[in-house]
Amino acid sequence: MKSMYIHIMLFACCSMVVFAQDSTTISTPIPQQKSPSLAIAYTALFPGLGQIYVGSYWKAPIAAGTALFFAYQIASYNDLFKEKTALYEGLLSQGLSASDSRVRQAIREKEFYNNARDLNALWLLGVYGLAAVDAYVGAHMLEFDVSDDLSFTILPDPINGMGRIHASYHF
Repeated sequence: MKSMYIHIMLFACCSMVVFAQDSTTISTPIPQQKSPSLAIAYTALFPGLGQIYVGSYWKAPIAAGTALFFAYQIASYNDLFKEKTALYEGLLSQGLSASDSRVRQAIREKEFYNNARDLNALWLLGVYGLAAVDAYVGAHMLEFDVSDDLSFTILPDPINGMGRIHASYHF
């Protein structure tokens, strides 16, 4: 079971490398428009693909690595949960009662690994959500002008006479 998860994760990482572009090729003065919906769709496939789509290459390994970490944790805790469930059922099949200390310990361990697996699944869902929001905002912000021309002037208003001012700003 773990080998299947590892193969899936390796395939996802390799496919990210194939989809990644060299960041030096995207140095055009006018940014290309990107679809926010497509950025979310790429992120839904695997966290980090949406970041690659919008050109935030440094964020992609963070999103992908975090998702892979939590996916591995889920698989590990699920295997331990199955192991403790088998131990619990084995103790019950031996005729031990639920009040026996070994049975109570097996129940506690089983519940711990079940809760840890579910908590890591919630963290993975959060990583997907955060990566999707980041890709969505990144696709919208590609058109945002970040030029150095930010000016603000306050001058006397020549049309309306003295005592009034005229303010103008340029972005």
